[in-house]
Amino acid sequence: MSDSLALMVLGVALAVVAWNITLAGWITTRREVPRVFSNLTAICGLLVAPALLVAVAIGTETGSRTIAGISWLMPLIAGVFVLQVLYALLARLISVIVGVPLLLYNVVLAVIALGDYLASQLGVAPLALQAAVSARDVVLGMTAGRAALVSPMAMLVPMIAPAYPARWRLSAAVRAALVLVATALSTLLLVEWPRGVAAVRSYEGAYAEPMQARPAGDFAIGLRVFPLLDGAPPARAVQADRWLIEQLAPDVVLVVLDTEGWRASALDSLSRVLQPLRDDSVQIAVALRITGEIVAPDDAERQAAVERVLMRLQPDVLFPGLMDPFPSLLASAPHSANWWRALLLRSAATVRRVRPRTILGWSASRLDVTDSAVYEWASRPGSPVELLGAVSFPSFSGLPAIDARLRAFERWHQRAVVGGGGTRPHWLVNAGGLPHAHGDAAQLAAIRRALAWGSRRGWIRAVVIGEPADYHGRVGLRAANGRIRRSVRALALATRQMREVRTTALP
Repeated sequence: MSDSLALMVLGVALAVVAWNITLAGWITTRREVPRVFSNLTAICGLLVAPALLVAVAIGTETGSRTIAGISWLMPLIAGVFVLQVLYALLARLISVIVGVPLLLYNVVLAVIALGDYLASQLGVAPLALQAAVSARDVVLGMTAGRAALVSPMAMLVPMIAPAYPARWRLSAAVRAALVLVATALSTLLLVEWPRGVAAVRSYEGAYAEPMQARPAGDFAIGLRVFPLLDGAPPARAVQADRWLIEQLAPDVVLVVLDTEGWRASALDSLSRVLQPLRDDSVQIAVALRITGEIVAPDDAERQAAVERVLMRLQPDVLFPGLMDPFPSLLASAPHSANWWRALLLRSAATVRRVRPRTILGWSASRLDVTDSAVYEWASRPGSPVELLGAVSFPSFSGLPAIDARLRAFERWHQRAVVGGGGTRPHWLVNAGGLPHAHGDAAQLAAIRRALAWGSRRGWIRAVVIGEPADYHGRVGLRAANGRIRRSVRALALATRQMREVRTTALP
């Protein structure tokens, strides 16, 4: 999706909010308006913007701490919108041609809002409601891409009934356009609802999928910890993620650094936080995030950051560039295969000069043509890349998207083996699920599928579970409101069983 299309969609949503507020103010000033209708309209106009703000805030770990107590506001206001349009229809304040599409649209949005609320508070919603949430993500994904699955900003805005004739031709045209938009969105949401049901049900075969025992100790289970660090690790995140580490007892922890997290003071703070894990023989993997901004692969600032990370953190594994598992709401510029090759070559030279013990890794995030070309080059004999990886997350279709990604990753490996490569260890980096879009149980099933698949293939040496919490999207093991999702207990049991069958220590 292009940036312009995403901005246009956001602009339309903001325009609908402004239209609701303006129209509500005009309707409530008319003397002939029935009191009940006036009150319903006033509530819609007054609280629609705060309700949307609350809905966005409760989808993030920081915002939810502040306003978790009023997370019910959005489903409540969505229900008031339904009552407002229904009253206008029954009182014949609007025509059926206008009222029925708006009523259907608001009813569908109220159902989705209720499903959102139950999924965020309980981790599960009835199948019909969870499928409605999934259908909403699919419809928004037509413009916003896969970011609609995790971004709290991916939402639809209800519309009030424009009672009484329009005063100007422009307002009449706007009303007609909004009715058409409501009709189109309602139709799309109803059409995509069966697909949402199929996505939620697609995980049923993987809820309790067993892993293959690896007694040789050549299979590690890891955990991504902390949010994307743009400075020193936040004390609250350190404390909360320490509990997850105690539960899962990972063999590897992965930390992802943003630009500001490369500073020497931030790295020193991070080193002190990671030292107890290092003393406990936990392997440390560090990744430098790749943003949408394309800079030269031999950028002096990034290479200086690689050197500082090697000297101050002394990681066991370093990913000099790692893409987010899900793109942002605004599309990021893609990086070419030549760009990736140049970055890895320059980073390999820095690793050899500063800390040769550190393993240089690369992970495919999108598994597209560009990632395939980079993998083919990186897996060749003589390549400086010592570890190869891929991201394992579902998409709109649910578990089949993970299976497709894993099959592609395996095809790449088989071609590399035929070509004389394929001897390097492989990881599944950031293996996770979509607990909000498809339910907590779906998250567990997605992670278990990745663990089971990886444990059955000797060339897969580790699976890193991510994300730890809803820091930047609704995909964490810990929900934004602090609720521990149900996958944690089952994963803790599975990781303990894998450790018990080992006869030798991890290399």
